[in-house]
Amino acid sequence: MSAVRRHIAIDLGASSGRVMEVRIGSGELTVRELHRFNNAPVKASRSGSLTMCWPFETMFDSILDGLRIAAVDGDVDSIGVDSWAVDYALLDEEGELVRPIAAYRDPRTQAAYRELREQLGDEFIYRATGIAFQPFNTLYQLATDARDPLRPFERAQYLLMLPDYVAYRLCGAKVCERTNASSTQMLDVHTRNWNEELVAATGAPLRILPRLINAGNAAPLGTLLDELADETGLSNSTPVMASATHDTASAVIAAPIDPKHDLYISSGTWSLVGAELPAAVLSDEARKANMTNELGAFRSTRFLRNVAGLWLVQQCEAAFEREGRKRSWSELAALASSEPSMTSLINPDDPMFFEAGTLAGDMPQRIRAVCGARGEIVPATDGALIRCVLDSIAIASARAAKDAACIASHDARRIVVVGGGSANDLLNQLIANAAGLPVETGPIECTAIGNALVQHAAFEGITSAEPLREMVRNAIPSRRFEPRLEESARMRDATARVCS
Repeated sequence: MSAVRRHIAIDLGASSGRVMEVRIGSGELTVRELHRFNNAPVKASRSGSLTMCWPFETMFDSILDGLRIAAVDGDVDSIGVDSWAVDYALLDEEGELVRPIAAYRDPRTQAAYRELREQLGDEFIYRATGIAFQPFNTLYQLATDARDPLRPFERAQYLLMLPDYVAYRLCGAKVCERTNASSTQMLDVHTRNWNEELVAATGAPLRILPRLINAGNAAPLGTLLDELADETGLSNSTPVMASATHDTASAVIAAPIDPKHDLYISSGTWSLVGAELPAAVLSDEARKANMTNELGAFRSTRFLRNVAGLWLVQQCEAAFEREGRKRSWSELAALASSEPSMTSLINPDDPMFFEAGTLAGDMPQRIRAVCGARGEIVPATDGALIRCVLDSIAIASARAAKDAACIASHDARRIVVVGGGSANDLLNQLIANAAGLPVETGPIECTAIGNALVQHAAFEGITSAEPLREMVRNAIPSRRFEPRLEESARMRDATARVCS
């Protein structure tokens, strides 16, 4: 049995960040939250075409707060970082930011998104990368930067994806881990290296592309910088490891799935719905269904679709609180459970719901407006609004699961739900009903656990996901939700009301 190691997982989400301690070894897998902090885009000023950015220095200060708490109990064995995909830092020769880090919900990329696809052709881009078309992909963000009146590429010498930039600030390494690189729509699906033709088409200089590395490398990226060791109380010999830096890649490593027969849903701000495969699916059918092929740890492929997830609930919750009706998740779920099912449905991926900033208080109004425009009954109460959202997310997730299984010829027998949404019993039951498949739950803090498991694998020389998932099965209790057949039929019949 391996010794118990103490790994620190820095897990950055688009609505909150966490610094987590995960102890692994000798049959033990325990998780402890050290520090949690809110996160959201802020208005960018004097930044050219950029209108929304991430408050990075505030985020980094919060990360250091978490590391200080970790140091109270002594040294740690390693640190790893994961975050959401597609967003990046542009650095000058001195390693300083050229401009604030753009937030993916900034609408600035729409023109580049249309024009680059017209220039290159969807078939060419998809055959080269296997990545779904989303206007926030790094490919289109870079093309937008190339047109920016402030000309950031005149000074930029390095591009680092967000988690790699955090690692750079911790240990000085300028590299890019492949699971997050694959989300950019600039990584060649065949060679797993940068596709320089695509990058050149954006107008970005090739010199900014960092060296690529794999998740779980035995060699650390570096060790904690001296000044940060002094500031946090951790040792300057603490290794910073290349975890699976894409948060979904980390989450899927901690999902206790049988890849041959299970689908997964990483349920949080987004619902990431798909299968783990040995290779990408690059068919016209996959492209037309806008399925994506992102790299996972240990050379796996995450064949999935992004479905708007609990972002809609979070925005409604925030609006209710501003109006004096603050409620917990369990209270909102109870309200939704008391409402009749499928009275009102929306497409959760409607562009009306995407942009941040302007949504600060009006998500309920937007949902009501969309329902009215679609001929749906307009939800009149808070409970009806949340029920509308949860029913719609469940149906859209079930449709994505069905598409993933059919297009990949995957023998799907079960769906494993991990992440924050796995604690929502109503949503789990609705997904089981909509998909007609049993749902089992995995870890709520799956991303931090997966991050730490990949760190642990590097120490132990583990080169596949299965022994890591077995640790999760042994340590984390699971709950099972069987589909209710009458409800399954009703939800299948309602699919067109959501997925159109």
